[in-house]
Amino acid sequence: MSNATKRILAMSLKKLLSVRTLDSITIQDLVDDAEVSRKTFYYHFRDVYDLLEWILIDEGRRLIEGNNTAGTWQQALRNVFVYFHDNQAIILNTYRALHKDEYLIEVHVSRLLSPLLERVFDEQPDAGRVSAEDRQFILDLYSFGLVEFFLRWVGNGMKPDGEKLMSQIERIFTGSMENLIKKCV
Repeated sequence: MSNATKRILAMSLKKLLSVRTLDSITIQDLVDDAEVSRKTFYYHFRDVYDLLEWILIDEGRRLIEGNNTAGTWQQALRNVFVYFHDNQAIILNTYRALHKDEYLIEVHVSRLLSPLLERVFDEQPDAGRVSAEDRQFILDLYSFGLVEFFLRWVGNGMKPDGEKLMSQIERIFTGSMENLIKKCV
């Protein structure tokens, strides 16, 4: 029953985020919409930000699991773009409320992208011959770049279109990690 209640509260927050910024949503707004008591809310979450973090972790985990079945890294990254696009109002209203604290957003975007980047790395020829230190450096390099890229894209109202950006990313990324790995071997 606990996860069911959390999901009901999550749906209420997402519903409210589709029309309002995070900083304008109160616990009373949430419990009224979810038709639960304040006590129920506080049983599961400390505050609205705690609920948001739970949503990001839960949906991020499901998105990552879905990306593990994607045939290529390109399709997995497209899935992330689709997720952002499908949840555009929620993401933009969260971003607008939290843009002063971009670290929180960075952490969650990084959690979405890191498993994807690790998979891309591990699929490269000679990946197993790279030292742990070089592996982490390469993964950090790509992660920092993509996270900053996503944050700027969201901050720009998710413009230009994700498909256009995806083709640019594909053009630049294809073969680049393999070349870095070769230099480290």
